[in-house]
Amino acid sequence: MSGQGAEKKSAAHIIASASKESLARVSLSPDQIESGSPETGILELADFAGVSMGIWEHTQGVSTDTEVDEVFIVVSGGATIEFTDGDIAPLAVEAGDIVRLAAGAKTRWIVPDHIRKVYLIPAQRLDTPT
Repeated sequence: MSGQGAEKKSAAHIIASASKESLARVSLSPDQIESGSPETGILELADFAGVSMGIWEHTQGVSTDTEVDEVFIVVSGGATIEFTDGDIAPLAVEAGDIVRLAAGAKTRWIVPDHIRKVYLIPAQRLDTPT
């Protein structure tokens, strides 16, 4: 990178502020909404080593979903995640929790106020996680 006007890439940088970023609103389909008027938001941040990373949130209400293979960290708020397709105990998650969801799990998200999380999913599966 000598004298050609090329910019030097930084070895480290802040990608986003997980608690402050504005997220693009994504509508839930009416058949996903069980209670209230929940909305979701998403910001896709980066892909690296076969993994996609982003920020996702869900406002107050109850909705259902079919999960993708995912690990997430709750940044703020909380929810109860019920599993509607098996004998898995509900998970009560809150800020600071690190959670693993398996692809194909049928879930019900009960969100008393809001939940915001940073998620990691396989890059080839980048559709809207919950």
